[in-house]
Amino acid sequence: MKITQISLTNFRSFKDTQVIDLAPVTLIFGPNSAGKSSIFSALFYIQQILDKKQCDPMYIDALNKKYVGGFKNLVHKRDLDSVIKIKIKYELGTEPGRSYTYLYPLIEKDLDIKLESPVKKALSISTEFEIAWSKINNKAYVKSYTVEFDDSKIATIESEYGSKASITFLNYIHPLLLPANHEDWLAITEKKNDPVHAYNRLVIYGQDVKAEGEKEANEALMRWIDFDDLDNNDVSKTISLSINRDKESGHISINSDNESERIILLNALATLYDNVEKEEFNKYLTGEKPIKITVSKTQVHDGCYASKLHELIHSYDWDKDQYITVQDIHEYNFLHNPISVYDTEDALPPLGRKLFNSLDLDDVKKSEIVSELLSDVLVAPLDNLLAILKKSISIGPIRKIIDANYQPLPYIEQKDWFDGSAAWSYLEKADLDTLKKIHTWMSDENKLNLGYGIALKEVQSITKTFDINKADSKTNEDNKLEVKVHDESDFIDSKKGKTYRYSIIDKFNKIPVTPSEVGTGVSQLMPLIIAAVSQQGGIVACEQPELHLHPRIQVAIADLLTQNIDNVNYLVETHSEHLILRLLKRIRQHTDNELPEGLDFIKKNDVAIIYLEPTENGVIANKIGITEDGEFTDNWPHGFFSERRQELM
Repeated sequence: MKITQISLTNFRSFKDTQVIDLAPVTLIFGPNSAGKSSIFSALFYIQQILDKKQCDPMYIDALNKKYVGGFKNLVHKRDLDSVIKIKIKYELGTEPGRSYTYLYPLIEKDLDIKLESPVKKALSISTEFEIAWSKINNKAYVKSYTVEFDDSKIATIESEYGSKASITFLNYIHPLLLPANHEDWLAITEKKNDPVHAYNRLVIYGQDVKAEGEKEANEALMRWIDFDDLDNNDVSKTISLSINRDKESGHISINSDNESERIILLNALATLYDNVEKEEFNKYLTGEKPIKITVSKTQVHDGCYASKLHELIHSYDWDKDQYITVQDIHEYNFLHNPISVYDTEDALPPLGRKLFNSLDLDDVKKSEIVSELLSDVLVAPLDNLLAILKKSISIGPIRKIIDANYQPLPYIEQKDWFDGSAAWSYLEKADLDTLKKIHTWMSDENKLNLGYGIALKEVQSITKTFDINKADSKTNEDNKLEVKVHDESDFIDSKKGKTYRYSIIDKFNKIPVTPSEVGTGVSQLMPLIIAAVSQQGGIVACEQPELHLHPRIQVAIADLLTQNIDNVNYLVETHSEHLILRLLKRIRQHTDNELPEGLDFIKKNDVAIIYLEPTENGVIANKIGITEDGEFTDNWPHGFFSERRQELM
C-alpha cells in the first residue's frame, strides 16, 4: 500500500485546495517558510488523529514531539472559523488490507443478497477529513469524514459540533456496493412492475430518463404547476417546477436539476390521470382548471430503490421524516435515511472494530452483514491508512551526531527517526545482508563514495559455566551448563554461527572511527542511507538531505533515492539543484539505454517535482512536468534556480 496523493485546504500556509501528487520519488522545492515541511506535518497530524483522536495536539508525536501549537496554529491564518481539509489517497497494491466481512461467507446461503467486500476489490481509496473548531465545546473535532473508492465517492459521516455522528451519504449505486446479483434483482423488480430507478434505466438499459421525462411532459403539461403548501405536520413535500414550452417546436421542458422532482411529477400526473375523466384532465392541461397535487415522501420512497442493498436498508419501518435526498457524482438522486454512528465523539468512527450503528433491520443476520459492509466501507480504509502512516518515518533537518557515550535504543520507535538516533540504533540490530548494502552505498565509487564503510570484526565469545542446581549440595560436574556470553552490541550471524561487532571504518587510513569523527555531512546523511536500505513500507520523508555535503555527494543522493521504490515512497524537501539534475539525467539514460550497471532504472512517472510558491492567498503547489528525455515540460516558477544565472551575469 502506498500513498499517492495529498490534498490540503486551510492547513497552515495552504489556503485554497492544493493537490500534491506523490511519485515513488517526490522532491519538494520552494523558498524558506513556503510550507514544505507542512506536508510532513499534515500526514502525521492525521496519524495522530486516527491513532489518538487528537485534533488539537500541541506536539506531533511521530516528529519526535515537534511543537505545532494546536489547531489554532494549524488552521490557515489562525482563523477558528475556517475548516481544515486534508485528503489522502492511497493504492492498495498487492498487500492484503483490512476487511470486516467475516460473517457473510458463513450465512450467504441463507440470504437473498450477494455481497462482496468493497475494500478488497478497490484499487485506490481516498479519505478526506474536515477538522473544525467547536466554539460551543471549545475544542477541535472531525466535522466530516468522506471515503472514495476508485475516485468515486462512496460514503460520508458528519457530526454536529463533535456529537451526533451520522452516515449522511451512502452511494448505493457505487459499482463496489452493487450486490453481485444486482441484475437478477432488477429482473424481478421489472417482472413485478415496480418502478426502476433512473440510474439503472440509464446504465443497465441505456434509457435516458431525462429524455423520457421531457417526452411525457410534452404530452401532459403546458403551464406552470405549483404543488400545494401542506400543513407542517403532514409528511408531504411542497415542490415548485417551471415548465417551459418552446414556441417554434412546441416541445416542453421541465426546468429542474432534481431527478427525484421529475419522477415525483410524472408519478403524480399519472395518478391524477387515473383518477379523473379525460375531459376533466384536459382542463388541467389547458389551464381552465387549477392543478393542485399532493405527493408524499412515502409514496416516492417506495418507488426509488436503486439496488437490493438500498431496498434492504430502507424497506423497514424507519422514521420517514428523517429521509433525505442525496446525490452522487452521476447527478442521480435517491433517498437515504441517515444512520447514526455510536461510540464516537465526532465524525471519525473508532478504528480496529466493526461500526456500532443504529441500523436495525428486524433480521439479525441481515443487520450483521450490512453492518459488516458499512465497516468495510468506512472503518477499513482508516485502518489501512493508519498502517501506512505508522510504517512511515520522517528524518528532520537536524540529525543527532552520536558520541562514544551513546547507548543504542532498546526499542526503535517511529519518532526516533526524526533526530536520526533510530538509524544508529538500527545498525546495532541489522542483519549481515543489510549491513553489506549500507556499506556498499557508503563506500563504492559509483555510489555515494563517502570515504567510509562498515567493517565487521569477529569477536570471541566468553564462555561461562553455571550451576543449574545450586541448591543441591550433591551437584556434580555433569550438572553444569556452559553458556556463551557476548556484548549486546555484538552481531550474531545465525547462518555461520559466528559473532561480529560492526564499526565504521575510514577507507583511506584503514582505521575504525566513531560517528562523531566522520564529519558533519556524512553523519547527517547516514539516517537517510540506513532508512533507504532498511524500510519496507510507508513514506520515507527527509528534510534537506544535502546539508553540509559536497555537490558530488548531493548528486549521488539521487541514485540512493531510486533504489528501493518498490517498497517505499520518498518525500524529500530540498534546495539542491544537483540532486534534481542527477534524477533528470538518469531518466534520460534509461530512455537511451545508457544507465550505468548496478542501478535500477527510473522512469519519468517515478519522479514528481513540486514547487511551492507563496502568494497572498496561500501557497500554490506547482507540479513541474518531465519528459522521457529528462527535460522539463513546464517553466520553473521564477526561473530554474535563477540565482545561479544572476550571479554569473
